[in-house]
Amino acid sequence: MWKKTLIAVFLASQYAFAVGTGKEPSKSYTETELKQLKNDWLAIYQKELQYAENLRLKQRENFQQINYLADAAISQKNLSLSTEQIIQRLLLTLAGYPLEMKAEWKLLNAKITLKQATESEVKAFISKYPDSLYQRQLQNLMFELLYREQKFPELMEYAQNVKPSSLADQCRLFSARYELAASKAQINPEVSQVTEQKAENAELLALVQEFDRFWLATPKLTSDCANLESYWRDQGFKTDEKVRLKAVELIKQNANAELANLAVNVNNENLKIWLSSVEKVANNPADLQNFIENQPLDSPFYAENKAIIQQLFAKYVRTLSENMENPSFQQYQAWAEKYQFSNEEMNSWKNTFITRLFDNPEPTFQLWRDEQIKLLNTDNLTERRLRMAIWQQTALNEWLDLLSTEAKGKTEWRYWAAKEEKNEAKRKADFENLAKERGFYAMLAAQQLGIIYQIPMLEVPELTQTQLELYENQLARIQELRELGQFEQARRVWIDWLKNIKAEAGENTPTKIQLALIKYAKDKNWYDLAVEGTIQIKAFDYLDLRLPNAYSDWFDLHLQDKKISKTFAQAIARQESAWNAQAQSHANARGLMQLLPTTAQKTAKDNGLTFKDGNDLFQPFNNIMLGTTHLMELNEKYPNNRILIASAYNAGAGRVEQWLKRSNGQLAMDEFIASIPFYETRGYVQNVLAYDYYYQMLYSDINDKNGLKMFYQEELTRKY
Repeated sequence: MWKKTLIAVFLASQYAFAVGTGKEPSKSYTETELKQLKNDWLAIYQKELQYAENLRLKQRENFQQINYLADAAISQKNLSLSTEQIIQRLLLTLAGYPLEMKAEWKLLNAKITLKQATESEVKAFISKYPDSLYQRQLQNLMFELLYREQKFPELMEYAQNVKPSSLADQCRLFSARYELAASKAQINPEVSQVTEQKAENAELLALVQEFDRFWLATPKLTSDCANLESYWRDQGFKTDEKVRLKAVELIKQNANAELANLAVNVNNENLKIWLSSVEKVANNPADLQNFIENQPLDSPFYAENKAIIQQLFAKYVRTLSENMENPSFQQYQAWAEKYQFSNEEMNSWKNTFITRLFDNPEPTFQLWRDEQIKLLNTDNLTERRLRMAIWQQTALNEWLDLLSTEAKGKTEWRYWAAKEEKNEAKRKADFENLAKERGFYAMLAAQQLGIIYQIPMLEVPELTQTQLELYENQLARIQELRELGQFEQARRVWIDWLKNIKAEAGENTPTKIQLALIKYAKDKNWYDLAVEGTIQIKAFDYLDLRLPNAYSDWFDLHLQDKKISKTFAQAIARQESAWNAQAQSHANARGLMQLLPTTAQKTAKDNGLTFKDGNDLFQPFNNIMLGTTHLMELNEKYPNNRILIASAYNAGAGRVEQWLKRSNGQLAMDEFIASIPFYETRGYVQNVLAYDYYYQMLYSDINDKNGLKMFYQEELTRKY
């Protein structure tokens, strides 16, 4: 962007030549002279371009050397003076390089990791790069550095402006305050105070009282809190009552491992026995019934027992078999009455119990369940009961009426309410209103009306030349990170920038600027960043930004001779990875189409394709090749039915077969989709079908617009 266009340079050449010679630009040039001038300027321009390109390549090489040296130092746990000097010399060559700050950070981070960084070095970086991604990290690091150097007054002063966010930094601040207060009170902080001396010093007393609250709320303290904790304990603050309260707090925070440590320095034998029983039930919630039976109502731990039972009940219920025989809530009702739980608390238990046992086939339970759903009137249970009514093909209105106003406003339930509507005029009007909106159920409404579903495409602003120059450095930084294959770092820079971008003076709002930047990313083929940008600023109506025509040529190539539409394959990839080629799920699915290495290996073997290892899936070409082939395999199982193909791609063909067996060929397309039991898969199928249609709208040939297909005939006519 710093480069001027050749045309602009040439147009300016006559004036520039005159100014350079001190003459008025009045001379007329012959065609031959103009041609020579043009050639001269072209030669200069190309020479400058070549110089800039060579400089960039050299700087990139030096940057990579800095990366290597810094990473090697961390790996070897040693950053020698000679290595640091080499890095410093390389840094001098990076003036104007887009990743100059990143290079400086690599050195500083190595020193931080190896505990060689000084306070002044960190402060210098913070001052030089106040808007860097590392600002918060470095601000927090100051607590460690000041504490390590025992600059306690400076640490306390620093904490006035920067609040400690981590547990470690909070303990460092507590420790620094204690060291200073103990010094004033002439207490040796290294020696336990085993006498009954009370904290007479007002400052020290206030500190201990503050720490008292901190101890109760914090599962595990770091070693930096040890001296203050010892003093706090020796002053009599660790009472039996507080130990009981802390036990409850640990269970609330799922910090069961700390329950054993809580018993240390406890002298009350009954309390120790109780803590042991609490630890046992916390680690094994299935034992909750025994815990309740073994705790008498007149126990001194009654209040704590009640709180623990309340916390563990949901975990206990999750240990019950969903198909247990003769499920009944009576036992749990007795527990609730024994401990005098409120109606609201008991209703919460019922909700938990019903959610777990919802599909239990016992007729008596089903009658009780439906009765309780009507009494509890919570949307989560009502919506689940609606889905059951849909796949059982029973009346919906009694359940639709139970929904809250907010839930009734969801496009899904508006669709089903319209289908249930007996008044034809109102039914038609409801579908017409719904069909004007964005989303899967708007498409279904259009299908009900027999009309072509259309949604307006919003206009996206372009970056002005002024904005391009203003954002030159940030855009160059992202470009260079991507050139180096540091896609996740580029993504972090992009997200941080979009979140923090400030409105320019004038009519542009932050949203307009953000939209223009996202369009720039899309036009640069930064597909993942464009999609991420729309997510960050919630630009859900800007479909052309949300759904870039990514890797179009490769989809064309790999879909030849396959009965899979390009828009469907792209919709799958968009839903799976948001076009992030480096995406990796917790289940180890990888790349654009989120294939498991095992699936990719089998698909490659069965179809005579190449596959070396899981890293192949991070290459868009390979991922699209194997992903589209896997879609082809699923299409052979479910011909021309994207609903079943998408369901199987997400949840596995085995589960799809289970759902089809349950519905037994009785359901229409919309009924089957609405009754998919997995929330993720249900949303997945709806999104993929909507994305497929939007891709058709956005990128189909203008002459094919009337051939847009929301649903295939095989999808509409099949009974599921």
